[in-house]
Amino acid sequence: MKFINKFLLLFAFDQGDKLEVETKTTLLLTNVLNFFLFVVVFIEGIVSLLEEKLIFAGPLLFLSILFSFNYLYLSRLQNTLLYKMSLFLFVAITFVFFILFGGSTGTHIIWVGSFPFIAINLYGRRKGTWYSLMLFVFMLIDFLLLSKIIPQSQQYSLNMGVLFSTYFIFSFLLAYTLKFVFAQVLFTKERAMINSQNNRTSRDEQIADLSREIRTPLSNITGILDILGKTNLTDDQRDYINTIHASANNLVNVVSNMVSTQKSGLKPIQEEKISFNLFSTLNNTIKLFTENNSKQTFSLSVSADIPSSMTGNAIKTKQIFLNILNAIAKYNLSENKQINIEVSRANNMPGTIELMFKLTTFGNIPFPKEYRSDESLYGTDVLLINTSKHIQFLELGLTQKLIEQDGHTLSIRPESEKTTFEFGITFMENTQSYSVQNIKEKVSSNNSFFKPTVDIKDATILLVEDNFSNQQIIILYIKNLVKKIEVAYNGKEALDKFGKTKYDLILMDVQMPIMDGHKATQKIREIEKSTNTHIPIIAITANAFPEDKERCIASGMDNYISKPFHPEDLINKIKQHLS
Repeated sequence: MKFINKFLLLFAFDQGDKLEVETKTTLLLTNVLNFFLFVVVFIEGIVSLLEEKLIFAGPLLFLSILFSFNYLYLSRLQNTLLYKMSLFLFVAITFVFFILFGGSTGTHIIWVGSFPFIAINLYGRRKGTWYSLMLFVFMLIDFLLLSKIIPQSQQYSLNMGVLFSTYFIFSFLLAYTLKFVFAQVLFTKERAMINSQNNRTSRDEQIADLSREIRTPLSNITGILDILGKTNLTDDQRDYINTIHASANNLVNVVSNMVSTQKSGLKPIQEEKISFNLFSTLNNTIKLFTENNSKQTFSLSVSADIPSSMTGNAIKTKQIFLNILNAIAKYNLSENKQINIEVSRANNMPGTIELMFKLTTFGNIPFPKEYRSDESLYGTDVLLINTSKHIQFLELGLTQKLIEQDGHTLSIRPESEKTTFEFGITFMENTQSYSVQNIKEKVSSNNSFFKPTVDIKDATILLVEDNFSNQQIIILYIKNLVKKIEVAYNGKEALDKFGKTKYDLILMDVQMPIMDGHKATQKIREIEKSTNTHIPIIAITANAFPEDKERCIASGMDNYISKPFHPEDLINKIKQHLS
């Protein structure tokens, strides 16, 4: 067995890039089939040549040359589709030749029993079945007609015709069954893996929410205590404030230790970026819903300017689609569900591929009436706010978190006869793969920006924060130190103010309605590219995990401070980025 394993590994040669497991398996199988058929055809050609049967030797040796060319040259190319198509074409020609002429011994038709295995493994059960049926029909035509009119063709008796027909049908049924069992095992394993990752991410989300909910009011408490500590107090009052301050800090430490302990127990899987085929990934996800549900139909449209292969997280992409399709299957009350999936490219920036996905399901999803809004002047804004309610109703909170990981948002637009889901995912070109650390180094090493020195007392600062209490606390911290403070309640409002006023620094909250801090920062950095300027952006957030800081830096922010914090820490960071 070890010898066979080592022999098969010889066909798994390096493709020069990371490939999806499914693609690697298909390539390995194709290489083995190609080599196996080359050996068979070459040996049959040599035997025919030694027996001086040139009518068989010539075509067989020519076919062996085609198989060797296919294996030695086409298999090394990145175009796996061309490789499979050429191999299948040579296989079909070879088996047609065996059926018609029988080879040097007259029994080479026995090799057609391997055709269903080859067709189904290369093209799947559906296409493989059609190709097998076509060869079976050709074999019957040869038994009944062609063998009687083509010179030098092999003559088959009635018994041989029945025997070979039965043999082919048995081979087809066996190949189909094995492929079906393999697909079911693969789908079951994939579902289990996605569900497991969902559970881990859900626990992570709950811990992050708990930490944020506790840290935000603690930040306000410690902030007020710091401000009170600078006023005229009696000794007893100051002692009371110091006691409260110490207790609040102890509570912060308890929360941090609890979160750290729970977080370490989650054992999160590192996000692996691999090269994969988007159409194949989406198609395989759709198959999970069409295998046993004939009343659910899909239409998949992928824009022509999207490359066939890109680098990213295929598992996360499948997970997002699987969660949305599960929600549609659960809540769409229509008996026959039609789902249209459209994929388009949102930008043409070198190195990155930003795609927009649009899923439209026709039928009735019974959103509660209070989630719907009438058309009005503020209809669009109300609909955006109601999106969070739609997400909660469809149980897509985890899916929203996955989409937001790289700065995108999930939009849900319910209408009378259809519901539309829209979201974006960012991938990378195959020529290179970035990580968060690469982005951090790139941002920190870019010194080409024009950054004038500004004294803090002359600075104009934009505070982007949706919570009124948090706004007031931060303003109390810095209002006596800076020239002017303006406030924006979300990322969209911050962009509008950024386009009209020159700011020296921006304090940016992360989680906000309409547009979050990550997306707003990315938009600001895109605008700055045309002016070669750079306004410092400091994230102020209750998210306290290390990956939260990495996400802030990756989206273009310059620094990060986690609640609760001391006013001096915030002031020092502001001075650092103004100087």
